[in-house]
Amino acid sequence: MLRRTLAALGCAALLAGLAVGAPAAARAADRAAVHATAASCPDPGFDLQASRLWDAAGTKGSGVTIGVVGAPDRVAEAACAISALAPDATVVSGSATGAIVVVADTSVDPASIGGQALLIAAAGDTGGPMTQRPQGVVNVASAQVTKTAQPSSAWGEQMTLAAFGNDTSTAAGYVAALAAILRADHGDWPARQVVAQMAGSIYGASGARHDDRLGYGVIQPVQAVSTDPPVDPESLPGFDALFPVNQPPRTGASPSTRSAPTSAASGASGAPSSNSSTAATGSPSAPQTPQTSAPGTTDTANIWPTKPVFPTGPSNGSHAAAGSGGGSGGFSPILLIGFVVILAGGGYVLWQRRRQPKPAPGKPEAEWEAPSGPRHSGYSPPEE
Repeated sequence: MLRRTLAALGCAALLAGLAVGAPAAARAADRAAVHATAASCPDPGFDLQASRLWDAAGTKGSGVTIGVVGAPDRVAEAACAISALAPDATVVSGSATGAIVVVADTSVDPASIGGQALLIAAAGDTGGPMTQRPQGVVNVASAQVTKTAQPSSAWGEQMTLAAFGNDTSTAAGYVAALAAILRADHGDWPARQVVAQMAGSIYGASGARHDDRLGYGVIQPVQAVSTDPPVDPESLPGFDALFPVNQPPRTGASPSTRSAPTSAASGASGAPSSNSSTAATGSPSAPQTPQTSAPGTTDTANIWPTKPVFPTGPSNGSHAAAGSGGGSGGFSPILLIGFVVILAGGGYVLWQRRRQPKPAPGKPEAEWEAPSGPRHSGYSPPEE
């Protein structure tokens, strides 16, 4: 009898434990499923040096909210990358809410997302030219460990940055994570400065070149948070064309509307565009996924500062054409050097004049002494 009682109590305890542990087990299974879905989200400890990044920045993205929209599997990949590099940031999957919004794939038109959030969009994995998008969007390519673009990554003149990843969804997540850390570390920076910091610190200095495959290059998180003084956006060739000064907030489209599947989507939204579509290059374009509007718009709780870190000047389009940081509206270094040379030359001439001895003062003519002794006519007769 005692044995049956103990057995019954044991079974009851086991069932109770299973009932209590079921939700925890379900949550663990859900997390495992998410990470299994995001198979292209590797540990960034080696490539992105996460621990060094957190030490240099003093933050892991705390206080920054990142919304992620797109197809569920791509949203999971982007969210995985964000959590790996900025674990303290708040990720809101399926919503365009927060200071940063990630468009994880081409199923959502970036032009449909309104507000003042920093918009980071996956360029797409078509292997062809990317669709035209509004200005002010950080378009992200995926890169291999050799720092070359993945063959499947889309390309175009509007490409901004690249990150490691098997696809552009993961790469966009890493870029958003770095942006969140910069946002948490520099709350007074406008979004444009955060993008310039990521772009200009790639090679350890501003003036990084730009191409259609990787944009300004593969992000270097430790350099981005360590570069001091901050990168001047005007020093980056072509940056004003991608991120205009004082760009107005995006109006976005109604969440119930459907945008065109090609480059007409950005034109229909009324958003300005800085570059012609790369589809005109004649390269074959992969079939495009129909783009829908985002399931929500950004809130106003995380408005970015608008005061620039550096005084704004004229567009740096001429900088890009000249391949240098000079241009109208600034004091040319060549003129400065010439001015210094002229001053130095004038000073040298004056110094040499002061060094020359002054001639002894002569006597006035009245004080001259009359010559004495025989005078010689200058003619000497020949000797006999």
